[in-house]
Parts: sequence; structure tokens; C-alpha cells
Amino acid sequence: MPDQENAVPDVYVDQMQITTGVYGVNITFGLNEPHPSGGMPQPPEEKARVRMSLQHAKITAMILRQQLKNYELETGTSIQLPANVYTGLGIAQEDW
Repeated sequence: MPDQENAVPDVYVDQMQITTGVYGVNITFGLNEPHPSGGMPQPPEEKARVRMSLQHAKITAMILRQQLKNYELETGTSIQLPANVYTGLGIAQEDW
């Protein structure tokens, strides 16, 4: 049985903020309130922050893309995103 004090937290997130600098990348993961109660939208609750070198961030992005493409090939499915997501990121859908 794993030591609870040293257990790796298991979290679900639906938001992220990425900042880059000369020496590294910070990714802050957050979670929105499931049913906002009207009024001004609340900022997401910060759940985790991951810091890494620029090189580590780049290889992480490459590996994640490869894993998602492999999942789509193995399952015969396509992970669907709205067209405006690709447009907003300046990525052609066929390039993904």
C-alpha cells in the first residue's frame, strides 16, 4: 500500500494557463465551478502548477501529440474539436 504522505495527487482540471520565460515554462492547471451561480464568472480554482525547462516542455508537447494520434489510430476515432479552436490557435485542422 502506498504511503499516503508521499502519494501523487490525482486531479481533474478543465483550464490551464501557460507562461513562458527565458529559462522555463509554467503551466497552472485549474478547475471551473461546475454550475456558476450567475453574476461575474469566477476565476478557476488553481489545482496544480508544473514548472519545466523549455526543452522539457517542447518534448512533452511532442510526446502528448504522438500519444493522442496513436489513441485515435488504435481506436479508429477522432478527438473532435470545434473549428474555431484550430483557427484561434493558428493551426490547420489537417496539420494536427
